[in-house]
Amino acid sequence: MRISEVIRYYRKNENLTQEQVANYLNISAPAVNKWEKGISYPDIMILPSLARVLKIDVNTLLAFNEQLTDVEVKKFTKEIGEIASKEGFQKAFEKGSDLIKQYPSCDELIVMISEVLRIHLFGREIEEKDKYERRIIDWLELVAASGKEKTASMAKYDLSAMYREKKEYEKAQEVLDKIPEVGVDKKIQQALLLESSEKIDEAHAIYEDKLRKNAHEIFTVLSLIIRLLYKENKLSEAEEYIERAKKVAEVFDFGAYHKYELELSLAIEKQDKEKTIEMIINMVNEASSMDDSIKSKLYKHMKFNVANSMSKDKYESLVKRVLKKRNDIDFVKNDFRIKFLLE
Repeated sequence: MRISEVIRYYRKNENLTQEQVANYLNISAPAVNKWEKGISYPDIMILPSLARVLKIDVNTLLAFNEQLTDVEVKKFTKEIGEIASKEGFQKAFEKGSDLIKQYPSCDELIVMISEVLRIHLFGREIEEKDKYERRIIDWLELVAASGKEKTASMAKYDLSAMYREKKEYEKAQEVLDKIPEVGVDKKIQQALLLESSEKIDEAHAIYEDKLRKNAHEIFTVLSLIIRLLYKENKLSEAEEYIERAKKVAEVFDFGAYHKYELELSLAIEKQDKEKTIEMIINMVNEASSMDDSIKSKLYKHMKFNVANSMSKDKYESLVKRVLKKRNDIDFVKNDFRIKFLLE
């Protein structure tokens, strides 16, 4: 993060305007504006005072903080998710805030922490939920304004989703319009080059990665169409799409869990108690199959981080926690089979 971005980040973090910062330092507001745009830089003599106003040290102001590796970002993100699941959202939010303050120049960390917290915040009754949402939006807006196009686009994507969830549709569209369209996908060309260079395994890995991602996208789109059909009360059409989506899951080795999840959605729409109970039990029993693709022959040349994969019990525990929080299955939660399974 450049010094201009550091100044902007911590000024907003302290809820200060450019005019307030200027008044504290006895300079003009346009000077602060130029710093944040990278047009000019603060005089060396003013740096200690500026750092005090922003409540940081000079090293942080000059962006000397250590950058994190991808492995460290993933480790911290996983830690936040575990804290949210075990100790509650507030503890996870506090930990995430501390990490962002410690590594303010790591845009990737800010986006990943924001995504994890947003997932745990969505659909839950949490005190002062609006306050947490606003803070996450502030983090994402800072990254969205950075010069790192890929990370900035990720932040904009998440911002659009958050505004949509808050029913601020105009803002959601405005942010979405700012995400650049991807022009050329060079992966196929890269794979062909590797193939020509006799690097067959590497070419395989690229093709398999595209196959897996595209299949996941098809499955996701079919699931979204099914959700639309439910809204239109077209259950017979929804059943047809469910059968297609189940075939995609089967052909591309996504695991039985995802097929049962589709059938559960239909059972809930029909308020079919017995079918709902059956699918919940199946989903818990087949929880570990949600990552079956990493063991599939279709993707044997891809390198998966199996060291981070969970045990069967942990998969089951995760699915049970999710099911407990779902309101759409309340009509079966008093059934002794579901009580026994989830508790």
